[in-house]
Amino acid sequence: MECERFTLKTEEGELTVPKTDLLSLEVELDTELASMFRLRLAIRQQRDGTWTYLDEARFRIWKPLSITGGFDTGTEELISGYITHMKPDFPPHPGQCSLEIWGLDGSVLMDREEKLRAWPDDKDSAVATKIFSEYGFSSVTDDTEITHDQAISTIMQRETDMQFLKRLALRNGFECYVEGTMGFFRLPRLSGTPQPGLAVHFGTATNVTRFSLEVNALTPTKVAMFQVDRTSKEVLETRVEAGQQTALGASSAADLLTKGVSLGQVYVSMNTVSNPAEMRILCQELFHQAEWFVTAEGEVDGKRYDHVLKPRETVTIKGVGATYSGVYYVTHVTHTFTPKGYTQVFRVKRNALLPTGAEDFAGTVSKPNPFL
Repeated sequence: MECERFTLKTEEGELTVPKTDLLSLEVELDTELASMFRLRLAIRQQRDGTWTYLDEARFRIWKPLSITGGFDTGTEELISGYITHMKPDFPPHPGQCSLEIWGLDGSVLMDREEKLRAWPDDKDSAVATKIFSEYGFSSVTDDTEITHDQAISTIMQRETDMQFLKRLALRNGFECYVEGTMGFFRLPRLSGTPQPGLAVHFGTATNVTRFSLEVNALTPTKVAMFQVDRTSKEVLETRVEAGQQTALGASSAADLLTKGVSLGQVYVSMNTVSNPAEMRILCQELFHQAEWFVTAEGEVDGKRYDHVLKPRETVTIKGVGATYSGVYYVTHVTHTFTPKGYTQVFRVKRNALLPTGAEDFAGTVSKPNPFL
């Protein structure tokens, strides 16, 4: 069992925090929100009246700070960003004084100024690449097939750059985020190799201390859209009744319907698109979002897991029965370091139930069903 560790790196180099000064460190990573950190330190008044940490230049707002976490055998960068909030607290007892330091990842630089800007004759993916480059970020983008011809419609921006890219990402079913100096605008990676597995109530292999799950049969739905073509004036129709994204299980929500029960139906309104291809993409991605009918959350014992769990990747979970064991997509992880140890609180989702047979339930104990 490895010993957990984290490091803080400022412009002046690596910062060592004595165990007696650390109250807590939290790093929140989420598929939809900017990554953030919260560092809470004990502060002490010195004989000359100054306080530890308070007046240090490296802890001033807008100073860069990066955090790595993991174990003695290896660490991974959890977040690289900027200090945005400082909160010193001076209660009556001097031994309880503390300093909270909050910060966000590099995307905070893209969320400072609202802009009114036109993007004629461009693809959404090309727009993302250009905006990331304006902030000095390299980019990883999946190509979007539609070029918005300004003779018919032009992409208009009326928000901050990050809000704008999030909006473009949503209509394409993409994720948009910043890690370090890299911007991402791409589809979720559902078919890659899962992260090391999580085990619930699995004897000596157990590494999850708390786990709860919810199945919502009401969310999956068919999607349709009707619109009048701007040039020909004909009525255009698009219907989506099947998914195209990777299924993380053997049975989708549609497979689980019983006699007399059908998928829900929604009609897209108040969303103007310029051509049938854009209608199809919008409806398809709304269908995909509704497919995530299984959600779960839990807490990992860092020492027992011996790995850094990360969002935007899959993970295999076992020990919760044949129906619910299998591959999940990780949507959120909060890494917490305290003097008591290292925990990882996570949220996951799934668009199907039951294992496919291709899952790797390695390290199981001797049972007829390795996922029970």
